[in-house]
Amino acid sequence: MAALSIRERDFVDACLASWTGISTNAPIPVRALGYADRDHFDDEVDRLRRATSAGAKLSEVDTARVLFLSELAFGSDLFGAGVEFRLVSSFPDDEGIAVLRTLQRRLYTRTGARSLFNPDLYAPRND
Repeated sequence: MAALSIRERDFVDACLASWTGISTNAPIPVRALGYADRDHFDDEVDRLRRATSAGAKLSEVDTARVLFLSELAFGSDLFGAGVEFRLVSSFPDDEGIAVLRTLQRRLYTRTGARSLFNPDLYAPRND
């Protein structure tokens, strides 16, 4: 992952934190992101938060996950915090969208997007 400014890291942290807070019961696409269940998802979100906060280098798929989860947390009322994002972070909408657009420009790669939905990442189905 590209190096993030402190404010960008704060934004990503708030987005990821929402998945264990306000967005906990949102019907997020756990399987689409390659997680076996909600517990695995929660563990991975915690890992991504720690890694992002520490400025650690992330794989392309983890970078894509961070971006995707940030987009959903900030922008989606169906899947994320959406209009309540301001209640769980220090980011007003205008600053949040500006930071998100910067992150999209810096973090998006075609390879990352493809790897995010790699069928090999999907949990096996038992049906």
